[in-house]
Formats: sequence, C-alpha cells, structure tokens
Amino acid sequence: MSEIYALSDDFFTPEDVIVKSIHEILDNGIKFVQFRSKKKEKNEKIISELIRLCDDYHAYLIINDDALLARKLGAHGVHIGKDDGSIIKAREILGENKIIGVSCYDDLTLALNAQQNGASYAAFGAVFKSPTKKDAKICNHDVLKKAAEILKIPTCVIGGINAGNLRQILKFHPNFVAIVSALYHPRSITENLKNLQRIINEYN
Repeated sequence: MSEIYALSDDFFTPEDVIVKSIHEILDNGIKFVQFRSKKKEKNEKIISELIRLCDDYHAYLIINDDALLARKLGAHGVHIGKDDGSIIKAREILGENKIIGVSCYDDLTLALNAQQNGASYAAFGAVFKSPTKKDAKICNHDVLKKAAEILKIPTCVIGGINAGNLRQILKFHPNFVAIVSALYHPRSITENLKNLQRIINEYN
C-alpha cells in the first residue's frame, strides 16, 4: 500500500507554525516527514525539535539537500537532488543505517544508478504541475509504470499531488506519495490527511 510522505515548506509551514504542523501530521499516523527549506540559513533548533518529535512517534525526519546537516543534527536521513552531491558521499557521511532518498526527475537511468549506488528510494516528479515548484518539468507517467517494474528499491512520487488526482498515481503502486500543499489546504491538516488516506485505503 502506498504511504504518504509529508513535506514541510517555507510558505505553508513557516517557523512559527512548523512544529505544531508536523505534530499534527504525526498524530495522523504519518511515519515519513521531510524538512524542506530553501532558506540559506536553516534553523537548527527547530530541526532538532522535529527530530525529537519524530523519535517520539517512531517516525523518520529526512532533511532535504544537506547530508552534513543531517549528520550534525542526528536526522534519520537525507534527500538529495542532482546538485546536492553523490549518493556514495552521502552514505560515507551518514553511515549505512540512514535513509538516502534521491530525486530522479523523469529519468530511469538516474534511478537505476541511484539503486546501484545504495539509495534507499528513488523519487520521480513532478507528476503534476506543482504549486510549490512551478518550473518543475512534468514526469511522463509511463516512467512511473516502468520504474515500478524494474526497480528493486522503493519508489516515491512527488509534485502537485492532491485529493483530486491521487487515484491517477496510485495505479503505479508507488511506495511513497510525497505531498506538500495538499497537506495544508483546503481544510485542516487532519481533515486533509484523513481524506487522502481514505482515497489510498479505498484504492487498495
């Protein structure tokens, strides 16, 4: 069954609400949370609090882009893109037991290389037009079908996913469905998550 992977966001979860928001997300049974911020200076105190919170819920806090920061703060893993260094280097920094997710965009060759180099999961997207990454290239859904067939590591889909289009993606059986804006609107986090999880449960 596909699992929701919740992402924070500078707009939807600014520093004054992020801990409360992630707490509500965890209260709804989510086990994978990514701290994603494009600010140059990250608030390490807040990240550390989120890591402790995830520990309390036996959940995982993944830091976007920065393996060194993930190691420094004791996060459960890192998610890296094409400009964030190699998987092998991230594994050297974090050790064997941490999660390393890799953005593979719409490229199966990248995903196969990620698998070979020890990635924990391969992420594909944007699968729809994304309100948080408006310039993101759309990933052809045929790539998702092939990824499910050939990859041995878990797959993750991201980009513009909401209650209205979630079913279109579930047919490719991704292990993780990464969601940003649809967590935070149109209703409360709890209401939005219950609706998304209902769709997943009905599909399966």
